[in-house]
Amino acid sequence: MAECVKFGIIGTGVGANFCAKGLSMIKDLGVAKLVAVTSRREERAKEFASKWNLSFWYTNHEEMLERAPIDAVIVSTPHYLHYPMTIDALKADKHVLVDKPMAISLKEADEMINEAEKRGVKLGVNLQSRFDPTFRKVKDAVNEGRFGRLILGEATVKWFRTQEYYDSSPWRGKWATEGGGALINQAIHTLDLLLWIMGPPKFLWGQIDTVAHKIEVEDIAVAAIRFENGALGIIQGSTATYPGLPTRLEIHGTKGTAIIEGEILKRWSVLGEEEVVTEKAKEGLKSWARPELVPATNHAALIRDFAEAVLNDREPFVNGIEGRRSIELIMAIYESGRSNNIIEFPLEG
Repeated sequence: MAECVKFGIIGTGVGANFCAKGLSMIKDLGVAKLVAVTSRREERAKEFASKWNLSFWYTNHEEMLERAPIDAVIVSTPHYLHYPMTIDALKADKHVLVDKPMAISLKEADEMINEAEKRGVKLGVNLQSRFDPTFRKVKDAVNEGRFGRLILGEATVKWFRTQEYYDSSPWRGKWATEGGGALINQAIHTLDLLLWIMGPPKFLWGQIDTVAHKIEVEDIAVAAIRFENGALGIIQGSTATYPGLPTRLEIHGTKGTAIIEGEILKRWSVLGEEEVVTEKAKEGLKSWARPELVPATNHAALIRDFAEAVLNDREPFVNGIEGRRSIELIMAIYESGRSNNIIEFPLEG
């Protein structure tokens, strides 16, 4: 067993730089190291390799898989490439950490999970908000029963993206390449947290629309959920709500309420505990406007967990099955929005 997991990364965009920064933050722990990168554009591969002091760069991910001295791959590319590139890496017997969404269909997600299991390698999904201390505080309190019986969960992502945002990347705004719009790209982290804390859904009814952009996919969506535990849920997701507001997650139980905006705990009201009400905003967490300003602390924690999962032969905290949950929820909202029907879980792949 290797003492350090050597990573290669596919992609050189914002997500790839977050992962590279996260790896740099844990380099002294000796569990993970980034050594290679690949990009279709040679100049970007060279620039990324120079920026992060990497020994190897390639213009073809298959060449990196074959030639680079790596144990694991981070896939940080446009959504539609997540599935084929992950499958390529798994078939090369590499562990894979794939960006969100792990795939653009349940069929793809299931094939990725099955291939990793067949090969005996690890599959993780970059849903790093699960490592944020604020959300973990809420999750732990719910698990300990301090919120009483859960009754309502609300996930709100009211962001704004310009038409230029969609026009600047040909894969955005299309069902075949982005897999959806505001829900699968911008809202997915908050939806994942809602499911993680509230538990699996039983059924939902949703609506989707395109109101402010010339794109195929939705730029606004809403859904009402009944969870298996009996609680209700509300989802709002948009990239059309000018000028863009902080994400908001509300968790309500019979004995407690937590409200988080961005990654700031705005209200903590739990029976028998001191109430916390915060109006102070943290700089650097304005992901609804500029995602690149968010610190990479959570990425570092997720990558460390993934590397330790490889080294200790255990499942990553956010494995393929966990990454699939938000895809299933989003696909159910899309199906409900198109058919105007209530959709029951589980969905078939």
